[in-house]
Amino acid sequence: MMAAFSGYGFPQAHAASYAQVAWRSAWCKNYFPAEFMAAVLANWGGYYSQRVYLGEARRLGLTVYAPNINHSGQNFVADGKNQTLYMGLDQVKGLTQKTITNILRLRPFNSLEDFLSRVDPRPQEAENLARVDAYADLSTIPAALLRIQGGSWSAGQMSLFGWAEECEGDWTLRQKVAAQEELLGISVVAHPLDLYKEQILAANAMFIMEAYERIGQRVIVAGLRQASHRSRTAKGETMMFLTLEDLSGTVDVVLFPDVLRKAGNLFANAFAPILVEGTIEKEADSAEPILNASRVVSLA
Repeated sequence: MMAAFSGYGFPQAHAASYAQVAWRSAWCKNYFPAEFMAAVLANWGGYYSQRVYLGEARRLGLTVYAPNINHSGQNFVADGKNQTLYMGLDQVKGLTQKTITNILRLRPFNSLEDFLSRVDPRPQEAENLARVDAYADLSTIPAALLRIQGGSWSAGQMSLFGWAEECEGDWTLRQKVAAQEELLGISVVAHPLDLYKEQILAANAMFIMEAYERIGQRVIVAGLRQASHRSRTAKGETMMFLTLEDLSGTVDVVLFPDVLRKAGNLFANAFAPILVEGTIEKEADSAEPILNASRVVSLA
């Protein structure tokens, strides 16, 4: 990182100030990983998408949980002792500040009925919380949805009759991932690539960090596009640079015009997992290798 930074860290005052920030950040990340990653995620990361920073948190040994009515804060919160992170309640789509404030003020809740009667959320808010598994300590998703969709509740008044959990089992991993992608903007319960393990195995794809060790060799990797931009060649043709992320890390990928043309509408869906085949290359003055793509196909 420092070697790459030296290429543009000029003048010296500018370089020194950024180096100081880098060293302090590295120290915090090493000794207080949970607190550091919670702060980064609460600030919505940086250049990369939130998914990349969540992946880094997991690689640091942290356990990441979806928003939870009994544990989450307004933003990401860390439990350094148990090396855990809870996503903030403010990331749940449709959840008002009034409801978030009431949750933080009135908790803990010992049952779903207790939560509904004391917080008195709007039905859509209660349903969205159920779909992202925010009642994980109190109910399964199907049972919570059955209660919420089955009738109203009164603020400050517990039900005299209670309710029975008539649902057996829970949602599948694919259902949970889809709901969290929709309502949180990202899946916390699993990485989307976890849903394509068989396809990745059948394609003989390797982890990105493993591909880094194969300079000059052809590799196949699977991942999600996290950042990309198009550029023009000297001939005026369109090419693309993108950052691909998997469970192990990220790699910069270059798609020259012929490869990009063959990809067609593949990049219309920004969240679709893809397979990239190409050659790992590294210039003498480059800090990290790049993947020169020869073929890109969809995993979905």
